[in-house]
Amino acid sequence: MKYKLIGKIVFNKDISQYKEKVFEFLKKAENEILKGFKNLDEINYKSKYEISDDKSIKGEINTENKSAHIIFYRIRKTLAEHIGKELHIGISSLEIELLNINFPLEKLPQEEISIPFIDKININNNNKTCSIEINKVDKNFITKGNVERIIKRIKEKIDRSYYEGKAEYHKILYESPRKEIKIKDDPTIEMVKKNWIAPASTKGKWIYWPPATNIFNTLEKIVLEELLKPLGFNEIKNSNIVSGEDVWIKTGHLEGMPMEIYYVAEPRTRNTKEWEYFIDLIKITQEIPYDELKNMIQLEPLKGLVYAQCPSIYWAFKGKTISDESFPILLFEKTTNSFRYESGGRHGIERVDEFHRIEVVFIGEPNNLIDIQKKFMDKYKKIFNDILEIEWRMASVTPFYMQQAGDLFKEETIEGQLGTIDYEAWLPYRGSREESEWLEFQNFSIVGDKYIKAFNLKNQKKKIIWSGCTGIGLERWVAVFLAQHGFNIEDWPEKFRNYLDKMPSEIKFF
Repeated sequence: MKYKLIGKIVFNKDISQYKEKVFEFLKKAENEILKGFKNLDEINYKSKYEISDDKSIKGEINTENKSAHIIFYRIRKTLAEHIGKELHIGISSLEIELLNINFPLEKLPQEEISIPFIDKININNNNKTCSIEINKVDKNFITKGNVERIIKRIKEKIDRSYYEGKAEYHKILYESPRKEIKIKDDPTIEMVKKNWIAPASTKGKWIYWPPATNIFNTLEKIVLEELLKPLGFNEIKNSNIVSGEDVWIKTGHLEGMPMEIYYVAEPRTRNTKEWEYFIDLIKITQEIPYDELKNMIQLEPLKGLVYAQCPSIYWAFKGKTISDESFPILLFEKTTNSFRYESGGRHGIERVDEFHRIEVVFIGEPNNLIDIQKKFMDKYKKIFNDILEIEWRMASVTPFYMQQAGDLFKEETIEGQLGTIDYEAWLPYRGSREESEWLEFQNFSIVGDKYIKAFNLKNQKKKIIWSGCTGIGLERWVAVFLAQHGFNIEDWPEKFRNYLDKMPSEIKFF
């Protein structure tokens, strides 16, 4: 990797009479910085400086395998100490006019690459290198590591171009016995006809009338009694609003799926007088004055509705050292709805923008989580085969947390116990078992130390700790159950009916 930097050191006083002394200290500062590097010959450091005007020096630095921009800022600090002490001169600013970086590529891009902040980008197909040029680079951009992330992002985009269009990793681990299917109707359409559900006031959301709610509650009861309570999980309550800066930046959601998040804006003020003009416009026009509304809400800091409950739970552990006696940590949350903007992908109750979900989170040593995984697999198998009596299968798939963070999937990630298991069910109304798309209605993931590191969780005894989660989406459980069993209660499995309260009467409309 080769670097070329052209920059300027700007002083707070006229240096013309101290020219020789300043250059002497500048060389001394360079030597002190370079002494701290190993394999100095591999850096191939070269520099040249000249007086730009009475208060500045212009310089060019060329390096290999070591960032010229980082060295430039380190020189500033050391130089400032020398000239401040000896000449009583300070450095008012450091200006990078041009930064050129040439680095090797493992693969050539398959399409044109566009990256923010870059003024020029050039791909050399013959020697598989990329050259980027950035003009007017400020200090914060350097010190925050943005230059290095630009290079990483270029490589990610090139890698992604080779993986896009490939089928996701999907390996069947188990298939249930085939079931006799009683209907081939879309359950959502039938629920609307029977007045079990009604569209909500915004797209991709539903109102669940008493009969549908009774089925939701029955499934929730089964999950609690057959799964979570026997395994020792404890309930918590979560917030509906998530911080973009504190949570989604760390988990990768904001870079992985910003197009699916529901964003939230707070009012700029609660002062009624300041909202009076907005209120006047509504009362007079009976329309929402969006231009005025934009002036009255704030978008910073960024917030949004819950995408999944677990990131907020991890955030609550941020920076904490957890007592050894608290492991494994076993939690679940069932009162916070999840929101995902599905746009054209919406369908019925199985693909919605707002859904009811029981989020299960577990944190502990790797062997704890592997034991939990085995227990969940046994429990899910019992619920799906013996209580719900549905036709389903289990598959090892691309980990969800890689998709959400925009990470590339590598099949070796699945090896061992890390990764995601999907539970999929056949929906007869979609077509045959062999040709139709099965519905992923449940998953289970062990994510290793991804979120442990992101939120800096620590173990009292400094042991390795992992985390995992399993999200139980009740809409999809209902969709699967009714798609395979229909709406005649007498046809429903006996063990399911043992959990079912008396079905409420359907609301009749004239």
